Amino acid sequence: MKNLLILFILFTLLDCSKTSKKIQTAPSKNTNYTKAGIYRDIGKYDSAFIYYNVAKNDFLKINDTLGITKSLINMAIIQTDNGDFFGGIETSLEADKFLMKNDSITNQLKSSNYNNLALANDELENFDNAQKYYNLALNSTQDNESKYIYFNNIGNTFLGLKNYQKARENYTKALKTKDSISYARTINNIGRSYFLENKNANVLPYFLNSLKIREAKNDLWGLNSSYATLADYYKEKDAQKSLFYANKMYDIARKIKNPDDQLEALQKIIYLENPIKSKELFAKYNVLSDSVQIERNKAKNQFALIRYETEKNKIENEKLKTEKAEKENKILRQNFLLLLLSIGIVAFYFWYKRRKKLLQLEKESEIKNTELRYSKKVHDVVANGLYQTMVEIQNKEKIEKENLLDQLENLYEKSRDISHEKNEEEVLEYSEKISAMLTSYSCEETQILIAGNNENIWLPLSEKKKKELFYILQELMVNMKKHSSANLVALKFEKNQENIFIKYTDNGIGIQNLEKKSGSGIQNMEIRIAAINGVINFEKNPKEGLIVTINIPI
Repeated sequence: MKNLLILFILFTLLDCSKTSKKIQTAPSKNTNYTKAGIYRDIGKYDSAFIYYNVAKNDFLKINDTLGITKSLINMAIIQTDNGDFFGGIETSLEADKFLMKNDSITNQLKSSNYNNLALANDELENFDNAQKYYNLALNSTQDNESKYIYFNNIGNTFLGLKNYQKARENYTKALKTKDSISYARTINNIGRSYFLENKNANVLPYFLNSLKIREAKNDLWGLNSSYATLADYYKEKDAQKSLFYANKMYDIARKIKNPDDQLEALQKIIYLENPIKSKELFAKYNVLSDSVQIERNKAKNQFALIRYETEKNKIENEKLKTEKAEKENKILRQNFLLLLLSIGIVAFYFWYKRRKKLLQLEKESEIKNTELRYSKKVHDVVANGLYQTMVEIQNKEKIEKENLLDQLENLYEKSRDISHEKNEEEVLEYSEKISAMLTSYSCEETQILIAGNNENIWLPLSEKKKKELFYILQELMVNMKKHSSANLVALKFEKNQENIFIKYTDNGIGIQNLEKKSGSGIQNMEIRIAAINGVINFEKNPKEGLIVTINIPI
């Protein structure tokens, strides 16, 4: 419900274009932006996100900051609405960079953007951050109804912190609203604050008054909230009434197609129903819960992938334009050379000399590329292998001389075979090879946890992708050992029909200047993942340390 209110505020602002001609109040006409709005209104949020992203790039070309900002804020709201809370925060922060002016339109956009940041942090239970952004939203807007919504949302954060007095102070400010639906929501929240503080408090008048207004307005989202509240209120007082309202909540949640509230309602019903029916409902709950989890997992990556693909297509289009221009220039040069040839042997001689020089440069470039390729392979095969062996020697109190000699001989053979471009032989199954490499970095100071690594995951993957992924993970562990100071590292491997997902998490110091992502290790990983059409993302762990996600198509 809170996310829908943000959308309402933003959409109202986007329609307010009839002011002074000296102020650009709406983005320049753009068909992609218009299409995005149409898809947004009919609930096709992935398509809307794609077109907002394309529109943003269009606006960047003409330096239309208002269009850029509105596109980004719409994208951020869509991400937050669909459970991609970190992505919503990232996109809102990107939009904030363009909100430099101090006019009424910019301030209202700031207000909507801050509110989205607050909601995303609220969902992640970062209540301190949520309150900070709600207060920024309050200070940015002059619209009273928007302020009342923000006061209500601030009250909700205090409710999450169990500071019921502070929650009611903000709810009381929100009661000044002239909108009956907002008023009903606030009095229901006041009742909840009293009830959570004291189960015997006389809060039923609050709940029933809110329910009456919502029924009169046919506010389905509000009714869903009221039924949930009343089911909780009667849970220990009157099981039949509690069951009645839980069933009402389930019916409304299905009508508004809210799977989270359907699950909540089913939980309440299962608790209250007889054992036979509860067992039947529990099966339904599990099916719905699995479906929601699958959708959530998709939401975590779909918008990042959309942006990646859009940017990739943009780069490819620019590359095609550049190649076309280069071809045209080449034809022009050739025609010019032909003209010079007609002048005489002297002109031909100079052209030939120039051509010879170009060939020499190409040869030198080829030699340089070959050197770089061998250098990279030496780094991946020999340097990282030696470092892994050093780590094993450091971590193990006793090490067998024969095993050590075997490892060193293996490294020697690999380094010797580089010049012959031989393929590495797989001695172990791939899952065992991965586990052996990862656990070799485990020691008393650093614990390595691995989940989901089994041979079935790797069967569909080509040998090339396996090889590149092994070096990526090895590079990741080397960087961890050298730089992170982590004492706990976790790697989780998952697969669906189309992709393999890997999530790396540590509690170290993270990567300084994460936006720049400097360092040869990170660059090597990005080059290798691009070579197998995969995606790798580095982000700060909200708790502490680093999170790296890897997505590889099968």
